[in-house]
Amino acid sequence: MSPLLVDSYEEIKERMEYIPDNYRSTKVIGVCTATAIDPQEIFTNRFKTYIAPLWRLRSRTKRFYTPIPIAVKVYRDEDFFFAENENLAVCGIGDTPQEAIQDLALHITHFFEYYKNLNKSQLTGDALRLKALYKNLLVEEQDAN
Repeated sequence: MSPLLVDSYEEIKERMEYIPDNYRSTKVIGVCTATAIDPQEIFTNRFKTYIAPLWRLRSRTKRFYTPIPIAVKVYRDEDFFFAENENLAVCGIGDTPQEAIQDLALHITHFFEYYKNLNKSQLTGDALRLKALYKNLLVEEQDAN
């Protein structure tokens, strides 16, 4: 129980000491108090996450596969679903988990192409780490024609 709530109950007990013993309620008007709000109960269900492996990605014009699956954390916050990979510093959003994963896939393929075309001399800090991660992350699928 929260310390603030404990203090409130202690104040109520203290005030009850000042009510005379011979006092009787008329019970004409009922007074209800709100139940205690437990933040743990509210927020534990809000951010339930699950990890999904991502093996294949599709951009608007190309298809890719991954030699090693990309771990995607999917969760819901308010009205939207989010799919993210913290190592790659990308996040997708959608109305459904599938839309969020598809949006994430578009971001991953965008950054794969972006870092592929950049020279290391143009990058500093975390961008160097991301270029190294994206370098061998995806393999373009060839058409069977």
